[in-house]
Amino acid sequence: MPPRAAISNGIITLVIVFFMILLGLLLKARYRLASEPIVPKAVAVTEVPKAIPVAVPVQETVHETRAYKQGDWWVLPSPELVDSRANEADTLRIRSGPKEDVFVLYFVDAAETSATRVTRVREQSTFFSKAPQEDVLKTGLQAQAFVRELLKNHPFKVYTKWGRVPESERYYAFITVEMEKGQPPYDLGEILVRKGFAAPLGQQTAPLPPQLLPTDKYVAQLGTAMTAARNEHAGAWAYAK
Repeated sequence: MPPRAAISNGIITLVIVFFMILLGLLLKARYRLASEPIVPKAVAVTEVPKAIPVAVPVQETVHETRAYKQGDWWVLPSPELVDSRANEADTLRIRSGPKEDVFVLYFVDAAETSATRVTRVREQSTFFSKAPQEDVLKTGLQAQAFVRELLKNHPFKVYTKWGRVPESERYYAFITVEMEKGQPPYDLGEILVRKGFAAPLGQQTAPLPPQLLPTDKYVAQLGTAMTAARNEHAGAWAYAK
């Protein structure tokens, strides 16, 4: 075979071999990719939500385990009074479900039980027409004992917005007490004012829970209760000068 023809044949042979190798690689890659499982990574991450939906506040979910919502208010339907040295007539440790919280009554300020709060005791003495400070403290202890006995022996409910008392872990609330089965409950704050155990001077809010009067009528009712207590010399009013 002439040298030129041999060279041509060699080049053609190399080209054919090259294309055969390339075809083999393409076929191999095609079948390998077809047999490999396809993992949709984005779907695997988002198919099963692992957290609480954004639309549901975490705090509300926590409260739902021991209370139910009624308008703007959370209602603790079956609370229990917890004995505590820090309890006063208007400041009470309450257990609901597995948790305990300290609640301070709206709209009222009960007589103090300790002389350590000098300014508050002095202010309360002035409010109760200059009743001696020791008698204000004595009234505070009487009020504390009265509320303990009342809540230990009568069903009650707590209404709260979980609004915190400034610089504390306590929450503002209303407490209603079922004095007689089947009868409308009484507001604990009004009871304290009526007995001369408290002044209608606490933190206010609006609107009130539906079980109570509208705010303006509720304030007027507290004023009526205070006037009756003063006229009857009830509680701290008995020591007024």
